[in-house]
Amino acid sequence: MMKNSLIFYFLISLLFLPISTGHAAEKTDRIILGQHYDIFRDTANKATIEDLISGTYDKSFVASHQDYLFFWHTKDTIWLKLPTKELITNKQDYWIEITDKLDNIELYLVKEDGSYHVQKRGISNIDERNIQYRSTIFHINDPSVKEIYLKLDGIMPISVISYLYTTDSFINSVIGYKHLTGIFYGFLSALLIYNLFLYFSLKERAYLYYVLYMFSFILYQATLNSLDIELVGQLVPSWILFKSLVISGNLLFLFMLLFCLEFLELKKYLPKFHMVGKLLLGITCLSLMAVFIIPDVSIANNFTTTFAVVVFVFLWLCGLFVLIKGQKMARFYMIGWTVLLGSVIVQALAFLNMIPFHPRIFEDIPAIGAMFESIFLSLALGDKINIIKKEHQEMQQILNETLEHKVQERTQELEKAKLELEHLANTDRLTQIPNRVRLDCVLEEAFEHAQQQDIPLSIILLDIDYFKAVNDEFGHQVGDIVLKEAAGLLQASIREQDTIGRWGGEEFLVICPNTTLKQAVQLSEKLRQHLENYQFSIVKRKTGSFGVTSYVKGDSLHTLLSRCDKALYQAKEHGRNCVEFLMDDPQVSSQ
Repeated sequence: MMKNSLIFYFLISLLFLPISTGHAAEKTDRIILGQHYDIFRDTANKATIEDLISGTYDKSFVASHQDYLFFWHTKDTIWLKLPTKELITNKQDYWIEITDKLDNIELYLVKEDGSYHVQKRGISNIDERNIQYRSTIFHINDPSVKEIYLKLDGIMPISVISYLYTTDSFINSVIGYKHLTGIFYGFLSALLIYNLFLYFSLKERAYLYYVLYMFSFILYQATLNSLDIELVGQLVPSWILFKSLVISGNLLFLFMLLFCLEFLELKKYLPKFHMVGKLLLGITCLSLMAVFIIPDVSIANNFTTTFAVVVFVFLWLCGLFVLIKGQKMARFYMIGWTVLLGSVIVQALAFLNMIPFHPRIFEDIPAIGAMFESIFLSLALGDKINIIKKEHQEMQQILNETLEHKVQERTQELEKAKLELEHLANTDRLTQIPNRVRLDCVLEEAFEHAQQQDIPLSIILLDIDYFKAVNDEFGHQVGDIVLKEAAGLLQASIREQDTIGRWGGEEFLVICPNTTLKQAVQLSEKLRQHLENYQFSIVKRKTGSFGVTSYVKGDSLHTLLSRCDKALYQAKEHGRNCVEFLMDDPQVSSQ
Protein backbone atom coordinates (compact mmCIF):
# COMPACT_ATOMS: atom_id res chain seq x y z
CA MET A 1 0.00 0.00 0.00
CA MET A 2 2.85 2.40 0.79
CA LYS A 3 4.40 1.77 -2.62
CA ASN A 4 1.08 2.46 -4.34
CA SER A 5 0.63 5.66 -2.35
CA LEU A 6 4.08 6.92 -3.33
CA ILE A 7 3.36 6.24 -6.99
CA PHE A 8 -0.02 7.93 -6.63
CA TYR A 9 1.35 11.15 -5.11
CA PHE A 10 4.17 11.25 -7.65
CA LEU A 11 1.69 11.00 -10.50
CA ILE A 12 -0.53 13.66 -8.93
CA SER A 13 2.45 16.01 -8.72
CA LEU A 14 3.09 15.42 -12.42
CA LEU A 15 -0.57 16.11 -13.08
CA PHE A 16 -0.50 19.61 -11.62
CA LEU A 17 2.83 20.50 -13.20
CA PRO A 18 1.44 21.07 -16.70
CA ILE A 19 -1.44 23.10 -15.28
CA SER A 20 0.93 25.58 -13.69
CA THR A 21 2.94 25.63 -16.91
CA GLY A 22 -0.24 26.39 -18.82
CA HIS A 23 -0.92 29.37 -16.56
CA ALA A 24 2.60 30.59 -17.12
CA ALA A 25 2.05 30.41 -20.85
CA GLU A 26 -1.13 32.46 -20.50
CA LYS A 27 0.79 35.34 -18.96
CA THR A 28 2.28 36.16 -22.38
CA ASP A 29 1.23 39.49 -23.89
CA ARG A 30 -1.68 38.47 -26.10
CA ILE A 31 -5.11 39.83 -26.91
CA ILE A 32 -8.23 37.63 -27.04
CA LEU A 33 -10.00 38.81 -30.18
CA GLY A 34 -13.50 37.39 -29.67
CA GLN A 35 -15.24 40.56 -28.46
CA HIS A 36 -13.43 42.74 -30.99
CA TYR A 37 -15.20 41.10 -33.93
CA ASP A 38 -18.32 42.13 -35.78
CA ILE A 39 -20.12 39.06 -37.13
CA PHE A 40 -22.05 38.59 -40.39
CA ARG A 41 -23.67 35.24 -41.21
CA ASP A 42 -24.05 35.06 -44.97
CA THR A 43 -26.87 32.51 -45.37
CA ALA A 44 -26.94 32.98 -49.15
CA ASN A 45 -23.15 32.49 -49.46
CA LYS A 46 -23.03 35.30 -52.05
CA ALA A 47 -21.13 38.09 -50.33
CA THR A 48 -17.65 38.92 -51.63
CA ILE A 49 -14.86 40.93 -50.07
CA GLU A 50 -15.58 43.72 -52.55
CA ASP A 51 -19.19 43.84 -51.29
CA LEU A 52 -17.99 44.11 -47.71
CA ILE A 53 -15.40 46.81 -48.48
CA SER A 54 -18.01 48.84 -50.35
CA GLY A 55 -20.28 48.81 -47.29
CA THR A 56 -23.08 46.75 -48.86
CA TYR A 57 -23.41 44.56 -45.79
CA ASP A 58 -22.43 47.03 -43.05
CA LYS A 59 -25.88 46.77 -41.42
CA SER A 60 -25.67 42.98 -41.44
CA PHE A 61 -22.72 42.88 -39.07
CA VAL A 62 -23.47 42.39 -35.36
CA ALA A 63 -21.02 43.07 -32.57
CA SER A 64 -19.71 40.04 -30.73
CA HIS A 65 -20.08 39.82 -26.96
CA GLN A 66 -18.11 36.61 -26.44
CA ASP A 67 -14.39 35.99 -26.15
CA TYR A 68 -14.67 32.72 -28.09
CA LEU A 69 -17.05 32.16 -30.98
CA PHE A 70 -18.76 28.85 -31.70
CA PHE A 71 -20.93 28.09 -34.74
CA TRP A 72 -20.62 24.24 -34.91
CA HIS A 73 -21.59 22.78 -38.32
CA THR A 74 -23.22 25.43 -40.48
CA LYS A 75 -23.87 25.93 -44.19
CA ASP A 76 -23.55 29.70 -43.73
CA THR A 77 -20.43 31.61 -44.64
CA ILE A 78 -19.16 33.37 -41.51
CA TRP A 79 -17.61 36.83 -41.99
CA LEU A 80 -15.73 38.47 -39.12
CA LYS A 81 -14.67 42.12 -39.25
CA LEU A 82 -11.81 43.27 -37.06
CA PRO A 83 -10.91 46.98 -36.81
CA THR A 84 -7.16 47.47 -36.34
CA LYS A 85 -7.14 50.99 -34.90
CA GLU A 86 -6.99 49.97 -31.24
CA LEU A 87 -5.24 46.63 -31.78
CA ILE A 88 -2.29 47.40 -34.05
CA THR A 89 -0.65 50.40 -32.40
CA ASN A 90 2.92 50.37 -33.72
CA LYS A 91 4.91 49.33 -36.75
CA GLN A 92 6.09 45.95 -35.51
CA ASP A 93 4.89 42.59 -36.85
CA TYR A 94 1.71 41.04 -35.48
CA TRP A 95 0.37 37.48 -35.58
CA ILE A 96 -3.20 36.20 -35.43
CA GLU A 97 -3.60 32.65 -34.15
CA ILE A 98 -6.80 30.58 -34.53
CA THR A 99 -6.40 27.31 -32.62
CA ASP A 100 -9.20 25.09 -33.95
CA LYS A 101 -9.25 22.97 -37.11
CA LEU A 102 -11.01 24.74 -39.95
CA ASP A 103 -11.72 23.71 -43.52
CA ASN A 104 -11.27 27.05 -45.26
CA ILE A 105 -10.37 30.40 -43.73
CA GLU A 106 -9.35 33.50 -45.63
CA LEU A 107 -7.93 36.66 -44.07
CA TYR A 108 -8.24 39.93 -45.96
CA LEU A 109 -5.97 42.85 -44.97
CA VAL A 110 -7.82 45.93 -46.24
CA LYS A 111 -5.99 49.29 -46.62
CA GLU A 112 -7.33 52.87 -46.55
CA ASP A 113 -7.55 53.04 -50.36
CA GLY A 114 -9.74 49.90 -50.51
CA SER A 115 -7.03 47.59 -51.81
CA TYR A 116 -6.48 44.36 -49.97
CA HIS A 117 -4.19 41.38 -49.57
CA VAL A 118 -5.51 37.88 -48.89
CA GLN A 119 -3.99 34.99 -46.94
CA LYS A 120 -5.62 31.56 -47.26
CA ARG A 121 -5.38 28.91 -44.59
CA GLY A 122 -7.24 25.85 -43.35
CA ILE A 123 -7.07 22.18 -44.29
CA SER A 124 -8.16 22.90 -47.87
CA ASN A 125 -5.28 25.38 -48.19
CA ILE A 126 -2.72 23.55 -46.09
CA ASP A 127 0.06 24.00 -48.66
CA GLU A 128 -0.18 27.78 -48.21
CA ARG A 129 0.52 27.88 -44.47
CA ASN A 130 3.56 29.94 -43.58
CA ILE A 131 4.43 28.14 -40.32
CA GLN A 132 4.21 24.39 -39.71
CA TYR A 133 2.26 24.61 -36.48
CA ARG A 134 -0.93 23.12 -35.07
CA SER A 135 -2.85 26.41 -35.22
CA THR A 136 -3.84 28.61 -38.13
CA ILE A 137 -1.38 31.52 -38.23
CA PHE A 138 -1.70 34.83 -40.09
CA HIS A 139 1.13 37.32 -40.35
CA ILE A 140 0.43 41.10 -40.34
CA ASN A 141 3.44 43.23 -41.23
CA ASP A 142 1.75 46.23 -42.85
CA PRO A 143 0.88 49.08 -40.44
CA SER A 144 -1.35 50.75 -43.08
CA VAL A 145 -3.99 48.02 -42.72
CA LYS A 146 -7.33 49.64 -41.84
CA GLU A 147 -9.56 46.59 -41.34
CA ILE A 148 -9.22 42.84 -41.25
CA TYR A 149 -11.91 40.50 -42.59
CA LEU A 150 -12.03 36.80 -41.89
CA LYS A 151 -14.08 34.49 -44.10
CA LEU A 152 -14.85 31.00 -42.71
CA ASP A 153 -16.71 28.19 -44.44
CA GLY A 154 -16.44 24.50 -45.34
CA ILE A 155 -17.44 21.10 -43.97
CA MET A 156 -15.70 21.34 -40.60
CA PRO A 157 -17.39 22.74 -37.47
CA ILE A 158 -16.61 26.43 -37.14
CA SER A 159 -15.27 27.75 -33.85
CA VAL A 160 -13.05 30.79 -33.50
CA ILE A 161 -10.61 30.81 -30.60
CA SER A 162 -8.31 33.56 -31.77
CA TYR A 163 -5.52 35.68 -30.32
CA LEU A 164 -3.40 38.60 -31.46
CA TYR A 165 0.34 38.50 -30.64
CA THR A 166 3.42 40.52 -31.19
CA THR A 167 6.35 38.47 -32.48
CA ASP A 168 7.95 38.10 -29.03
CA SER A 169 4.68 37.15 -27.30
CA PHE A 170 3.89 34.67 -30.08
CA ILE A 171 7.26 32.95 -29.68
CA ASN A 172 6.76 32.78 -25.91
CA SER A 173 3.29 31.32 -26.40
CA VAL A 174 4.60 28.61 -28.75
CA ILE A 175 7.40 27.73 -26.33
CA GLY A 176 4.96 27.55 -23.43
CA TYR A 177 2.56 25.34 -25.35
CA LYS A 178 5.34 23.03 -26.53
CA HIS A 179 6.55 22.69 -22.96
CA LEU A 180 3.02 21.93 -21.76
CA THR A 181 2.32 19.32 -24.45
CA GLY A 182 5.75 17.75 -23.92
CA ILE A 183 4.95 17.14 -20.25
CA PHE A 184 1.41 16.00 -20.99
CA TYR A 185 2.24 13.49 -23.72
CA GLY A 186 5.41 12.44 -21.92
CA PHE A 187 3.35 11.57 -18.85
CA LEU A 188 0.82 9.58 -20.87
CA SER A 189 3.56 7.79 -22.80
CA ALA A 190 5.37 6.89 -19.57
CA LEU A 191 2.13 5.51 -18.15
CA LEU A 192 1.57 3.52 -21.34
CA ILE A 193 5.08 2.02 -21.33
CA TYR A 194 4.88 1.19 -17.62
CA ASN A 195 1.63 -0.75 -18.10
CA LEU A 196 3.02 -2.41 -21.24
CA PHE A 197 5.84 -3.85 -19.13
CA LEU A 198 3.27 -4.99 -16.57
CA TYR A 199 1.34 -6.76 -19.33
CA PHE A 200 4.44 -8.65 -20.48
CA SER A 201 5.18 -9.53 -16.86
CA LEU A 202 1.69 -10.54 -15.69
CA LYS A 203 0.13 -11.62 -19.01
CA GLU A 204 -3.17 -10.08 -17.87
CA ARG A 205 -5.33 -9.17 -20.87
CA ALA A 206 -6.76 -6.17 -19.02
CA TYR A 207 -3.29 -4.55 -19.11
CA LEU A 208 -3.08 -5.04 -22.88
CA TYR A 209 -6.47 -3.38 -23.38
CA TYR A 210 -5.42 -0.58 -21.05
CA VAL A 211 -2.24 0.00 -23.11
CA LEU A 212 -4.31 0.10 -26.32
CA TYR A 213 -6.79 2.43 -24.61
CA MET A 214 -3.93 4.75 -23.56
CA PHE A 215 -2.48 4.70 -27.07
CA SER A 216 -5.85 5.53 -28.62
CA PHE A 217 -6.36 8.32 -26.08
CA ILE A 218 -2.96 9.84 -26.95
CA LEU A 219 -3.95 9.66 -30.62
CA TYR A 220 -7.34 11.23 -29.89
CA GLN A 221 -5.85 14.02 -27.80
CA ALA A 222 -3.27 14.72 -30.50
CA THR A 223 -5.98 15.11 -33.15
CA LEU A 224 -8.09 17.18 -30.74
CA ASN A 225 -5.10 19.52 -30.30
CA SER A 226 -4.57 19.58 -34.10
CA LEU A 227 -1.12 18.01 -33.80
CA ASP A 228 -1.95 15.84 -36.81
CA ILE A 229 -2.02 19.01 -38.92
CA GLU A 230 1.34 20.08 -37.53
CA LEU A 231 3.10 16.72 -37.89
CA VAL A 232 1.61 15.07 -40.98
CA GLY A 233 -0.57 17.78 -42.50
CA GLN A 234 1.20 17.81 -45.87
CA LEU A 235 1.87 14.05 -45.93
CA VAL A 236 -1.70 12.67 -45.81
CA PRO A 237 -4.84 13.31 -47.88
CA SER A 238 -7.01 16.16 -46.66
CA TRP A 239 -9.98 13.84 -45.95
CA ILE A 240 -7.95 12.15 -43.20
CA LEU A 241 -7.43 15.52 -41.52
CA PHE A 242 -11.15 16.29 -41.86
CA LYS A 243 -12.06 12.98 -40.20
CA SER A 244 -9.07 12.36 -37.93
CA LEU A 245 -10.93 13.38 -34.79
CA VAL A 246 -13.88 11.00 -35.33
CA ILE A 247 -11.55 8.19 -36.44
CA SER A 248 -9.41 8.51 -33.32
CA GLY A 249 -12.56 9.00 -31.21
CA ASN A 250 -14.06 5.72 -32.40
CA LEU A 251 -10.77 3.91 -31.79
CA LEU A 252 -10.85 5.36 -28.28
CA PHE A 253 -14.39 4.04 -27.70
CA LEU A 254 -13.39 0.62 -29.05
CA PHE A 255 -10.44 0.05 -26.73
CA MET A 256 -12.20 1.80 -23.85
CA LEU A 257 -15.07 -0.69 -24.07
CA LEU A 258 -12.73 -3.67 -24.44
CA PHE A 259 -10.77 -2.61 -21.37
CA CYS A 260 -13.80 -1.99 -19.18
CA LEU A 261 -15.55 -5.23 -20.18
CA GLU A 262 -12.39 -7.17 -19.33
CA PHE A 263 -11.41 -5.25 -16.19
CA LEU A 264 -14.87 -5.22 -14.59
CA GLU A 265 -15.51 -8.86 -15.63
CA LEU A 266 -19.02 -7.91 -16.75
CA LYS A 267 -19.61 -11.36 -18.25
CA LYS A 268 -19.26 -12.76 -14.72
CA TYR A 269 -20.87 -10.06 -12.58
CA LEU A 270 -23.31 -8.29 -14.95
CA PRO A 271 -24.19 -10.57 -17.90
CA LYS A 272 -26.88 -8.24 -19.28
CA PHE A 273 -24.52 -5.27 -19.13
CA HIS A 274 -21.92 -7.43 -20.88
CA MET A 275 -24.38 -8.01 -23.74
CA VAL A 276 -25.04 -4.26 -23.99
CA GLY A 277 -21.29 -3.67 -24.01
CA LYS A 278 -20.88 -6.14 -26.88
CA LEU A 279 -23.64 -4.27 -28.73
CA LEU A 280 -21.86 -0.95 -28.19
CA LEU A 281 -18.65 -2.56 -29.46
CA GLY A 282 -20.48 -3.57 -32.63
CA ILE A 283 -21.90 -0.05 -33.06
CA THR A 284 -18.40 1.39 -32.58
CA CYS A 285 -16.98 -0.85 -35.30
CA LEU A 286 -19.81 0.09 -37.66
CA SER A 287 -19.34 3.76 -36.82
CA LEU A 288 -15.61 3.50 -37.54
CA MET A 289 -16.28 1.90 -40.92
CA ALA A 290 -18.99 4.47 -41.70
CA VAL A 291 -16.52 7.32 -41.16
CA PHE A 292 -14.59 6.12 -44.22
CA ILE A 293 -17.75 5.70 -46.30
CA ILE A 294 -20.03 8.65 -45.44
CA PRO A 295 -18.65 11.86 -46.99
CA ASP A 296 -20.58 14.25 -44.71
CA VAL A 297 -18.32 15.10 -41.77
CA SER A 298 -21.17 16.69 -39.81
CA ILE A 299 -23.05 13.36 -39.60
CA ALA A 300 -19.96 11.61 -38.19
CA ASN A 301 -19.26 14.45 -35.74
CA ASN A 302 -22.83 14.65 -34.46
CA PHE A 303 -23.14 10.88 -34.05
CA THR A 304 -19.74 10.52 -32.37
CA THR A 305 -20.52 13.34 -29.92
CA THR A 306 -23.86 11.77 -28.95
CA PHE A 307 -22.45 8.23 -28.86
CA ALA A 308 -19.60 9.39 -26.59
CA VAL A 309 -22.08 10.44 -23.89
CA VAL A 310 -23.87 7.07 -24.17
CA VAL A 311 -20.61 5.10 -23.86
CA PHE A 312 -19.29 7.13 -20.93
CA VAL A 313 -22.56 6.92 -18.99
CA PHE A 314 -22.83 3.17 -19.68
CA LEU A 315 -19.29 2.47 -18.48
CA TRP A 316 -19.83 4.62 -15.39
CA LEU A 317 -23.00 2.65 -14.56
CA CYS A 318 -21.12 -0.62 -15.09
CA GLY A 319 -18.54 0.42 -12.52
CA LEU A 320 -21.24 1.55 -10.10
CA PHE A 321 -23.18 -1.74 -10.23
CA VAL A 322 -20.02 -3.86 -9.99
CA LEU A 323 -19.05 -1.84 -6.91
CA ILE A 324 -22.54 -2.30 -5.43
CA LYS A 325 -22.09 -6.05 -5.89
CA GLY A 326 -19.16 -5.81 -3.48
CA GLN A 327 -16.26 -5.96 -5.95
CA LYS A 328 -13.62 -3.71 -4.41
CA MET A 329 -11.61 -3.60 -7.63
CA ALA A 330 -14.14 -1.03 -8.96
CA ARG A 331 -13.22 1.60 -6.33
CA PHE A 332 -10.45 3.42 -8.19
CA TYR A 333 -12.24 2.78 -11.48
CA MET A 334 -15.28 4.72 -10.24
CA ILE A 335 -13.19 7.66 -9.05
CA GLY A 336 -11.35 7.96 -12.35
CA TRP A 337 -14.44 7.43 -14.48
CA THR A 338 -16.48 9.95 -12.47
CA VAL A 339 -13.85 12.63 -13.13
CA LEU A 340 -13.75 11.78 -16.85
CA LEU A 341 -17.54 11.64 -17.12
CA GLY A 342 -17.73 15.06 -15.45
CA SER A 343 -15.41 16.52 -18.08
CA VAL A 344 -17.49 14.96 -20.87
CA ILE A 345 -20.71 16.42 -19.39
CA VAL A 346 -19.09 19.86 -19.24
CA GLN A 347 -18.14 19.59 -22.93
CA ALA A 348 -21.67 18.46 -23.83
CA LEU A 349 -23.15 21.46 -21.99
CA ALA A 350 -20.83 23.73 -23.95
CA PHE A 351 -21.89 22.12 -27.25
CA LEU A 352 -25.53 22.74 -26.26
CA ASN A 353 -24.73 26.39 -25.40
CA MET A 354 -25.91 25.82 -21.83
CA ILE A 355 -22.59 27.15 -20.53
CA PRO A 356 -20.26 29.68 -22.23
CA PHE A 357 -17.93 28.27 -24.90
CA HIS A 358 -14.33 28.40 -23.66
CA PRO A 359 -11.10 26.74 -24.92
CA ARG A 360 -10.41 25.32 -21.47
CA ILE A 361 -13.54 23.18 -21.85
CA PHE A 362 -12.05 21.45 -24.89
CA GLU A 363 -8.36 21.43 -23.99
CA ASP A 364 -7.60 21.72 -20.28
CA ILE A 365 -10.68 20.03 -18.79
CA PRO A 366 -10.51 16.89 -21.01
CA ALA A 367 -6.76 16.66 -20.50
CA ILE A 368 -7.05 16.94 -16.72
CA GLY A 369 -10.02 14.54 -16.63
CA ALA A 370 -8.20 12.02 -18.81
CA MET A 371 -5.02 12.23 -16.74
CA PHE A 372 -6.94 11.69 -13.52
CA GLU A 373 -8.82 8.82 -15.12
CA SER A 374 -5.58 7.27 -16.45
CA ILE A 375 -3.97 7.46 -13.02
CA PHE A 376 -6.92 5.91 -11.22
CA LEU A 377 -7.40 3.21 -13.85
CA SER A 378 -3.74 2.32 -13.47
CA LEU A 379 -4.20 2.19 -9.71
CA ALA A 380 -7.36 0.14 -10.22
CA LEU A 381 -5.40 -2.42 -12.23
CA GLY A 382 -2.82 -2.69 -9.48
CA ASP A 383 -5.58 -2.89 -6.89
CA LYS A 384 -7.24 -5.70 -8.83
CA ILE A 385 -4.00 -7.68 -8.96
CA ASN A 386 -3.54 -7.20 -5.20
CA ILE A 387 -7.12 -8.31 -4.55
CA ILE A 388 -6.62 -11.38 -6.74
CA LYS A 389 -3.38 -12.22 -4.91
CA LYS A 390 -5.05 -11.80 -1.54
CA GLU A 391 -7.99 -13.96 -2.56
CA HIS A 392 -5.54 -16.55 -3.88
CA GLN A 393 -3.70 -16.60 -0.55
CA GLU A 394 -6.98 -17.00 1.35
CA MET A 395 -8.05 -19.79 -0.95
CA GLN A 396 -4.68 -21.48 -0.54
CA GLN A 397 -5.06 -21.32 3.22
CA ILE A 398 -8.53 -22.87 3.03
CA LEU A 399 -7.23 -25.57 0.73
CA ASN A 400 -4.41 -26.38 3.11
CA GLU A 401 -6.80 -26.61 6.05
CA THR A 402 -9.18 -28.98 4.23
CA LEU A 403 -6.63 -30.82 2.10
CA GLU A 404 -7.62 -34.31 3.19
CA HIS A 405 -11.30 -33.66 2.51
CA LYS A 406 -10.49 -32.18 -0.91
CA VAL A 407 -8.29 -35.16 -1.76
CA GLN A 408 -11.13 -37.53 -0.92
CA GLU A 409 -13.57 -35.52 -3.01
CA ARG A 410 -11.08 -35.44 -5.84
CA THR A 411 -10.56 -39.19 -5.60
CA GLN A 412 -14.31 -39.77 -5.78
CA GLU A 413 -14.57 -37.44 -8.73
CA LEU A 414 -11.72 -39.23 -10.48
CA GLU A 415 -13.34 -42.59 -9.80
CA LYS A 416 -16.61 -41.30 -11.16
CA ALA A 417 -14.83 -39.85 -14.15
CA LYS A 418 -13.04 -43.13 -14.70
CA LEU A 419 -16.36 -45.00 -14.73
CA GLU A 420 -17.81 -42.45 -17.11
CA LEU A 421 -14.80 -42.77 -19.39
CA GLU A 422 -15.04 -46.54 -19.30
CA HIS A 423 -18.72 -46.27 -20.16
CA LEU A 424 -17.94 -43.91 -23.03
CA ALA A 425 -15.11 -46.15 -24.24
CA ASN A 426 -17.35 -49.24 -24.20
CA THR A 427 -20.59 -47.69 -25.50
CA ASP A 428 -21.58 -46.96 -29.06
CA ARG A 429 -22.18 -43.23 -29.24
CA LEU A 430 -25.16 -43.46 -31.60
CA THR A 431 -27.15 -46.41 -30.22
CA GLN A 432 -25.98 -46.29 -26.57
CA ILE A 433 -25.44 -50.06 -26.48
CA PRO A 434 -22.05 -51.81 -26.13
CA ASN A 435 -19.63 -51.12 -28.98
CA ARG A 436 -17.18 -53.41 -30.77
CA VAL A 437 -14.53 -52.94 -28.09
CA ARG A 438 -16.90 -54.01 -25.32
CA LEU A 439 -18.25 -56.94 -27.38
CA ASP A 440 -14.72 -58.23 -27.97
CA CYS A 441 -14.08 -58.28 -24.22
CA VAL A 442 -17.40 -59.97 -23.35
CA LEU A 443 -17.03 -62.56 -26.15
CA GLU A 444 -13.47 -63.41 -25.18
CA GLU A 445 -14.49 -63.88 -21.55
CA ALA A 446 -17.53 -66.02 -22.49
CA PHE A 447 -15.44 -68.07 -24.94
CA GLU A 448 -12.79 -68.88 -22.30
CA HIS A 449 -15.52 -69.80 -19.83
CA ALA A 450 -17.13 -72.17 -22.40
CA GLN A 451 -13.77 -73.81 -23.09
CA GLN A 452 -12.86 -74.28 -19.43
CA GLN A 453 -16.30 -75.23 -18.08
CA ASP A 454 -17.46 -77.19 -21.14
CA ILE A 455 -20.76 -75.32 -21.26
CA PRO A 456 -22.64 -74.15 -24.35
CA LEU A 457 -22.09 -70.72 -25.92
CA SER A 458 -24.00 -69.29 -28.87
CA ILE A 459 -23.76 -66.06 -30.81
CA ILE A 460 -26.18 -64.26 -33.12
CA LEU A 461 -25.08 -61.87 -35.87
CA LEU A 462 -27.90 -59.85 -37.41
CA ASP A 463 -28.06 -57.23 -40.12
CA ILE A 464 -30.79 -54.66 -40.90
CA ASP A 465 -32.08 -55.55 -44.37
CA TYR A 466 -31.55 -53.02 -47.17
CA PHE A 467 -30.24 -50.41 -44.78
CA LYS A 468 -28.26 -48.62 -47.50
CA ALA A 469 -31.55 -47.86 -49.25
CA VAL A 470 -32.67 -45.95 -46.13
CA ASN A 471 -29.60 -43.73 -46.26
CA ASP A 472 -29.94 -43.22 -50.00
CA GLU A 473 -33.66 -42.37 -49.89
CA PHE A 474 -34.05 -40.55 -46.56
CA GLY A 475 -30.52 -39.51 -45.67
CA HIS A 476 -28.06 -40.56 -43.00
CA GLN A 477 -29.94 -38.79 -40.20
CA VAL A 478 -32.98 -41.00 -40.78
CA GLY A 479 -30.64 -44.00 -41.00
CA ASP A 480 -29.26 -43.08 -37.58
CA ILE A 481 -32.81 -42.96 -36.19
CA VAL A 482 -33.50 -46.47 -37.55
CA LEU A 483 -30.32 -47.80 -35.93
CA LYS A 484 -31.18 -46.22 -32.57
CA GLU A 485 -34.75 -47.58 -32.61
CA ALA A 486 -33.60 -51.04 -33.69
CA ALA A 487 -30.95 -51.11 -30.96
CA GLY A 488 -33.52 -50.14 -28.33
CA LEU A 489 -35.97 -52.80 -29.56
CA LEU A 490 -33.34 -55.57 -29.60
CA GLN A 491 -31.94 -54.55 -26.22
CA ALA A 492 -35.42 -54.82 -24.69
CA SER A 493 -36.06 -58.21 -26.33
CA ILE A 494 -33.00 -60.21 -25.25
CA ARG A 495 -32.63 -62.13 -22.01
CA GLU A 496 -30.94 -60.71 -18.93
CA GLN A 497 -27.91 -63.00 -19.37
CA ASP A 498 -27.35 -61.97 -23.00
CA THR A 499 -25.25 -59.08 -24.28
CA ILE A 500 -26.10 -57.19 -27.46
CA GLY A 501 -23.88 -54.60 -29.09
CA ARG A 502 -23.23 -52.80 -32.34
CA TRP A 503 -20.77 -54.90 -34.33
CA GLY A 504 -20.34 -52.35 -37.10
CA GLY A 505 -22.51 -50.30 -39.47
CA GLU A 506 -25.99 -51.87 -39.41
CA GLU A 507 -24.78 -55.17 -37.88
CA PHE A 508 -25.49 -56.21 -34.28
CA LEU A 509 -23.97 -59.11 -32.31
CA VAL A 510 -25.81 -60.96 -29.51
CA ILE A 511 -23.64 -63.04 -27.14
CA CYS A 512 -25.67 -65.80 -25.45
CA PRO A 513 -23.71 -67.61 -22.69
CA ASN A 514 -24.93 -71.03 -21.46
CA THR A 515 -27.20 -71.24 -24.52
CA THR A 516 -27.52 -74.11 -27.02
CA LEU A 517 -27.81 -73.60 -30.72
CA LYS A 518 -31.51 -74.51 -30.66
CA GLN A 519 -32.19 -71.97 -27.93
CA ALA A 520 -30.21 -69.34 -29.84
CA VAL A 521 -32.21 -70.02 -33.01
CA GLN A 522 -35.45 -69.62 -31.04
CA LEU A 523 -34.22 -66.34 -29.58
CA SER A 524 -33.24 -65.19 -33.07
CA GLU A 525 -36.69 -65.96 -34.43
CA LYS A 526 -38.23 -63.98 -31.57
CA LEU A 527 -35.98 -61.00 -32.35
CA ARG A 528 -36.74 -61.27 -36.06
CA GLN A 529 -40.49 -61.15 -35.45
CA HIS A 530 -40.20 -58.20 -33.07
CA LEU A 531 -38.17 -56.35 -35.68
CA GLU A 532 -40.57 -57.21 -38.49
CA ASN A 533 -43.65 -56.09 -36.53
CA TYR A 534 -42.11 -52.84 -35.22
CA GLN A 535 -43.33 -49.52 -36.68
CA PHE A 536 -40.29 -47.27 -37.19
CA SER A 537 -40.69 -43.50 -37.03
CA ILE A 538 -40.17 -42.63 -40.68
CA VAL A 539 -39.42 -45.77 -42.70
CA LYS A 540 -42.26 -47.64 -40.89
CA ARG A 541 -41.15 -51.23 -41.54
CA LYS A 542 -37.72 -52.85 -41.58
CA THR A 543 -36.63 -56.47 -41.31
CA GLY A 544 -33.42 -58.22 -40.33
CA SER A 545 -31.36 -61.24 -41.41
CA PHE A 546 -29.95 -63.46 -38.64
CA GLY A 547 -26.95 -65.82 -38.59
CA VAL A 548 -26.57 -68.17 -35.60
CA THR A 549 -23.84 -70.57 -34.47
CA SER A 550 -22.57 -72.24 -31.29
CA TYR A 551 -19.20 -73.07 -29.86
CA VAL A 552 -17.82 -76.54 -30.55
CA LYS A 553 -14.60 -78.08 -29.36
CA GLY A 554 -11.63 -76.99 -31.40
CA ASP A 555 -13.17 -73.61 -32.17
CA SER A 556 -11.23 -70.40 -31.89
CA LEU A 557 -12.82 -66.99 -31.67
CA HIS A 558 -11.96 -66.49 -35.32
CA THR A 559 -13.64 -69.73 -36.50
CA LEU A 560 -16.67 -69.08 -34.29
CA LEU A 561 -17.21 -65.57 -35.70
CA SER A 562 -16.42 -66.67 -39.25
CA ARG A 563 -19.03 -69.42 -39.08
CA CYS A 564 -21.63 -67.01 -37.72
CA ASP A 565 -20.87 -64.56 -40.50
CA LYS A 566 -21.36 -67.34 -43.09
CA ALA A 567 -24.72 -68.16 -41.55
CA LEU A 568 -25.73 -64.50 -41.86
CA TYR A 569 -24.62 -64.56 -45.50
CA GLN A 570 -26.85 -67.60 -46.09
CA ALA A 571 -29.80 -65.77 -44.56
CA LYS A 572 -29.28 -62.92 -47.02
CA GLU A 573 -29.01 -65.37 -49.92
CA HIS A 574 -32.27 -67.02 -48.90
CA GLY A 575 -34.22 -63.82 -49.29
CA ARG A 576 -33.43 -61.98 -46.02
CA ASN A 577 -35.83 -61.58 -43.05
CA CYS A 578 -34.97 -65.11 -41.91
CA VAL A 579 -32.78 -67.03 -39.46
CA GLU A 580 -30.00 -69.38 -40.65
CA PHE A 581 -27.51 -71.34 -38.56
CA LEU A 582 -24.33 -73.33 -39.08
CA MET A 583 -22.74 -76.06 -36.91
CA ASP A 584 -19.87 -78.52 -37.13
CA ASP A 585 -21.41 -81.37 -35.02
CA PRO A 586 -24.29 -83.14 -36.87
CA GLN A 587 -25.77 -84.31 -33.56
CA VAL A 588 -26.49 -80.70 -32.63
CA SER A 589 -29.14 -80.37 -35.34
CA SER A 590 -31.25 -83.17 -33.83
CA GLN A 591 -31.50 -81.44 -30.46
